[in-house]
Amino acid sequence: MNVIRKNFPEEIEELRPLLQAAYSAILDFQSARDDVNERTMRQAIAMMLPVIVPFKEHIPAYKARYIEILEDNADQLTPYDLIVCFDRAIYELHTRLKCGEFADLPWSPELRELFEERRRSPETSPTKANESAKDSPFLVQGNAVTPFVVEGIARIVRAPRDLYRVVSGEILVTEMSDPDFIVVADRIAGLITEQGGLVCHAAILAREWDLPCIVGCRNATTMISDGQYIRMDGATGTVSQVS
Repeated sequence: MNVIRKNFPEEIEELRPLLQAAYSAILDFQSARDDVNERTMRQAIAMMLPVIVPFKEHIPAYKARYIEILEDNADQLTPYDLIVCFDRAIYELHTRLKCGEFADLPWSPELRELFEERRRSPETSPTKANESAKDSPFLVQGNAVTPFVVEGIARIVRAPRDLYRVVSGEILVTEMSDPDFIVVADRIAGLITEQGGLVCHAAILAREWDLPCIVGCRNATTMISDGQYIRMDGATGTVSQVS
């Protein structure tokens, strides 16, 4: 039996609904920031702690720090800090999977699959823009995260090391964001990712920052040209070229 399975109080399949419930509660709170939703969110995250604590010994100490903060101070954290800390803790359990560096870890295939779920993009329904003529300015469509409409120059970033190219007012277009992207969050006009659903890392942070964001725009980094002037519509989840 897998080492992590031995450490968990429940089987992996019981972890799935706990993780989904925590992110569902975060989404509900971000949609309506009232006392009831906040309590529900805090309870859902608290139920996750006994499950993720056993991971600490299998990841570097500086990455385990996010789990420790939740262990020691979850009740005292502001909603913003709680959301960011929890999401970062889960991200750190996934990040080495993203790099393909899990051969030496006791991550079972089922567990790797579970951590990968938030990066997947649910299917989107075609819009009128998507069904229009070939000369349509429509470029790509994804899942709208925040209901903003914004225009700006698209900056394609394929790796965090290229973030230095992003200047104030540009729209960041990338495969998927990670915590390194926080360094440009205060200067970008919007964020478009190829991967992810409504509770992916990019979506959660975009709602906390009131940042225009569309996730799950498949092929965005190829359909959108670097330096192209575009319009992202947070109501329809569409991205189009501006003449």
